[in-house]
Amino acid sequence: MSTQLVISPLARVRWVAGRLEISAAGHVVTLSTSEADALAVMHAFAQPSTVSEVRTQFSFIDVDSLIAELRSAAVLVPPARVAAIESARWDVDSLTFHRRSRASAGGGSPPVSPPVVPARPASAVFRLDWPTHPMLQNLPSLLDARESRRSWPDEPTRDLGRLLWLSARNRATGPDVVSRPYPSGGAAYSLELYPVVAPDAVASVPAGIYRYLPDTHALELISPDAHKPVLAGAAAAAGAERAPVAIVVTSRFERASSTYGELAYSLVLKEVGALFQTFYLVAEYLGLAVCALGGGCPDDLFAEAIGAHDLIEPVVGELVVGPASR
Repeated sequence: MSTQLVISPLARVRWVAGRLEISAAGHVVTLSTSEADALAVMHAFAQPSTVSEVRTQFSFIDVDSLIAELRSAAVLVPPARVAAIESARWDVDSLTFHRRSRASAGGGSPPVSPPVVPARPASAVFRLDWPTHPMLQNLPSLLDARESRRSWPDEPTRDLGRLLWLSARNRATGPDVVSRPYPSGGAAYSLELYPVVAPDAVASVPAGIYRYLPDTHALELISPDAHKPVLAGAAAAAGAERAPVAIVVTSRFERASSTYGELAYSLVLKEVGALFQTFYLVAEYLGLAVCALGGGCPDDLFAEAIGAHDLIEPVVGELVVGPASR
């Protein structure tokens, strides 16, 4: 009895330079063809079928060769393979991202790379405080105390500047390099921080959306009136009544992708994780309450508010911070 085949749940179809590319996420072989019949042959296996059954539907083309190439690309698989794939609960995009990130070796620096410190128009700037007292807690106690906290008393915080100084300032910069307290792949440091402040949430800082300037340790006012939907989304994502300060993290993606190619997004997410753990430990030290979010920022509205395209500077992380309850 002939073996049945069916379309893999990981099958992907793209059009690249006028040609069809048919592949399976996580598989190294891709079928590249200009023959539209390849899609029809592939679709004939939407339900488990044998090669003989499908061959009768396509007497006008070399269907056996197409089927062989689709099998080689793992686009057509035995039904038992489908069950194994579905039990692992990978989706196409996640597995493709994972495999490409693991396989990529980077592409080398281009002749012209984005500047370490981006050019900025003149605007209102608020200088921030930095720590002046020695650290009185040890690292093991901070690690043990670290947790997400989703409620904040209705009082202003005076430690936002200290949090940003200890977690994200530029410790050193040069023509092509930057150094911050958290690690970044290749020291690209593509992340930009946007504190979104509610009314009366931060001492001496009015409500609004700000960009943190890590080179001068200051807040640059971006918008005085676009903060409400961002804070509402952050509170909803945290399961809280209110969000005093949301820190929205974006990536100036070209800082990473110009050097690391397909590996770049994976490195950006690792950098976000390192930054967030740094925020958590510093917040414990300062007596602040932090909650990292899985989403919640209205990306389109935020991109418009900061004057950036979400392909050039996408949102890659959000967290809420405020005073800890006593």
